Amino acid sequence: RGSRYSFGYPACPAVEDQDKVQDLLEWQRIGVVLSEESMLVPEQSTAALVVHHPEAKYFAAR
Repeated sequence: RGSRYSFGYPACPAVEDQDKVQDLLEWQRIGVVLSEESMLVPEQSTAALVVHHPEAKYFAAR
């Protein structure tokens, strides 16, 4: 149970917020960096906020 929220989708529309997560988790240690457009490189990389709670719901930020 729970939900997965990815940057660029309704719950987390600001893709550039990945910059903050990258600073916290130091993705470059595993070879993942952000492009100038805040896209993950290498291309097959994925970032998400995973919430393991039965009441987690999808929503749209406004």
